[in-house]
Amino acid sequence: MPQFCLLAVFAHPDDETVVGPMLSKYAHEGHRVHLLTLTAGEKGVREHAGIPAGGRLREVRTKELACAVSKLGLTGHTLLNFPDQAFAMGMGPVWNEAAAKVRETIDSLRADVMVTWGPEGGTGHPDHRGVHSVVVQAFQQRSLLKFKPRKLYYAVFPDDGPPEEEWLRGTRVSREFITTRIDCSEYLAAAAQAVECHWSQFSPETMQRVRRTSGILGRDLPLRLAYSSVQGTGRPETGVFEGL
Repeated sequence: MPQFCLLAVFAHPDDETVVGPMLSKYAHEGHRVHLLTLTAGEKGVREHAGIPAGGRLREVRTKELACAVSKLGLTGHTLLNFPDQAFAMGMGPVWNEAAAKVRETIDSLRADVMVTWGPEGGTGHPDHRGVHSVVVQAFQQRSLLKFKPRKLYYAVFPDDGPPEEEWLRGTRVSREFITTRIDCSEYLAAAAQAVECHWSQFSPETMQRVRRTSGILGRDLPLRLAYSSVQGTGRPETGVFEGL
């Protein structure tokens, strides 16, 4: 079986939980799976954790990210440590610098396929929306890339998802735009263990909700294929490396 490289790019430690089952699946199948996280989320204060914003929270969340990567079995991860919430402000220089770093990562890893947030940012978080723009910018700058990835996917929450997840109602994506559904049911346990690493962000109640959502989506994980240089078949995909 050919070995491909999947590069996941997100804003904060814990964002990767939305595609955790898929990342674990491809890593365990022998593909290179790398997680690129742009900020340490040092402003993501949660009352239950009791950790103030700043250096201490950055340290904790950095360790949580390493823990999650280990539980998922990924081949590597990079934390760039851009300021938390910088992308929410729409700061052009920061976006351009981040896009350059994403391009460097693409070239160094020879990434075949990428996944990130869609324009709605999954949960609507402004940093998620900003990182979406950064990744699209980097992916589209083909003349600046030495190695050109073939596909870019968006992680989405479909509007035919479970009704109990009403907290996602405002950012759900219509099912007609879901191009890819991946069976990751064998990797739900690893994904659940990765969720548990992020204790500073998820209270026991929130962790239960996130774990449940990850479990539901992981049995039929939905993605939207946004950009592709691969000839499509016209049929729904069941894997991100189809056609490569």
